[in-house]
Amino acid sequence: MSDFANWAKELATFFEAATQQTEAWAEQTLQDAVDTADAIAAEIEKQIAPTLEEWADHLNQSLEPLETALDQELERFSEEFTEFVNPVVVPLTSALENWVEALAAPVTSHIDPMLNEHVPCIGCQHYHGQIYSGNMFVCAMYPYGPEQEKCPDWKS
Repeated sequence: MSDFANWAKELATFFEAATQQTEAWAEQTLQDAVDTADAIAAEIEKQIAPTLEEWADHLNQSLEPLETALDQELERFSEEFTEFVNPVVVPLTSALENWVEALAAPVTSHIDPMLNEHVPCIGCQHYHGQIYSGNMFVCAMYPYGPEQEKCPDWKS
């Protein structure tokens, strides 16, 4: 090999070794910095934590009367609001229920079995007798009513 080739190879080897040493130094320095920061943080926490807990306790104790006063004021407001709203809301709710019932009446009207052709259904606990979209639903076993004069599933 020529002197230049040997020199270039030695130079490359030197730079590679320098790079590896620099990386190792940087990693060790970074790890030492992290360890030192962790140790400092732990020491600060150890020194400051009792003081912070004491401050938090004092703050909670000083806020207790305010919390009690706010709870009482909120309870009073809630009672006054209920007294104010109930006279308005209760009649509206009742009117809304009546309106919904009146609106649904044509859809869910009930027919008494004594007034229709389902005589075998009189007194049966299975009798439903509702009209849905113009169709009479007698019961789950016989949606259109039993075909016999006496229902085999009749129960009082």
